[in-house]
Amino acid sequence: MLKKRYMVSNGLAFFEELDMKKLSKKAAKGWHLKRFRFAGYELEKGDAEDVIYNIDYRTLPADEKDEYFELFAFGGWTHVCSSADMHIFKATPGTTPIYSDVESAIDKLARLAKPVNIVASIMLAISMILWIWMTVSSGTLHHIAQQGFACSLIITVPALMTSGGVYYHMWKSLRVNSKRFIKNS
Repeated sequence: MLKKRYMVSNGLAFFEELDMKKLSKKAAKGWHLKRFRFAGYELEKGDAEDVIYNIDYRTLPADEKDEYFELFAFGGWTHVCSSADMHIFKATPGTTPIYSDVESAIDKLARLAKPVNIVASIMLAISMILWIWMTVSSGTLHHIAQQGFACSLIITVPALMTSGGVYYHMWKSLRVNSKRFIKNS
């Protein structure tokens, strides 16, 4: 019988909440998140567990990690795994959400957006330079620029889509918050 399983991520920038719900459903069937894997998660077989998952994006110096995880533990959240600046936690249903207000949720998205925007900006600049080079050159230089431009689009397009997804979630959070404010006024 399999002890490990791979679950594909839907893309945290677009479907973070969906991924966390899928992980919760898998845990209810006895498949628990063990660690991040390329474009997904590694699950390990165990006892069925009723838990919710949540993710936080934060760059931490090595000496601050214990304090950071302790802060979440105080709120009822158990650290499950980390990869770079992404940290997944689990808790029992009913535990106060990690991001219970819109401002902190937007702050989380802003932390996620920073590295994505850097990559998207650099790749967009490279693509534009290669496109200009491709349009003004001829012969071998034109073909080199053409191939470079095509290759750069492989990274540029997904990076721009991811950046757009993050900003969409920020806009959506602000929109939901403004509707609540108007309703309560």
